Amino acid sequence: MTRILAEDLEDNQFSSLVEFMRSRSNGKFARHGKRIEVIGPTKKKIKFLLHKFLHANRLSEYRVLDTTAALEIVRIKPEKAERKTKKPAPLKHPVPYGPPIPCAIRPELRVER
Repeated sequence: MTRILAEDLEDNQFSSLVEFMRSRSNGKFARHGKRIEVIGPTKKKIKFLLHKFLHANRLSEYRVLDTTAALEIVRIKPEKAERKTKKPAPLKHPVPYGPPIPCAIRPELRVER
């Protein structure tokens, strides 16, 4: 007897998993919530069918874990890679924007009309 635990799957995905397993295998199935107990095929055959189901339904974020008690379908959440961004070094001498503004008008810069 092999147990399949699929707690991470949504309800509609789980029901399609049950239909897929019944159509592909000739074993006996017992469904208890989101757990399926299979009598008949080997654990290796069931694991192969679970991989096939995940691939056929494009569920690439799910994996099959083979534990001693059961086969578990779990969702793998990728860790976010921390980006190391370099902060630019602060300017030693800030660049002025535009020409310097004189504080007082010098006589030689005055325009006569």
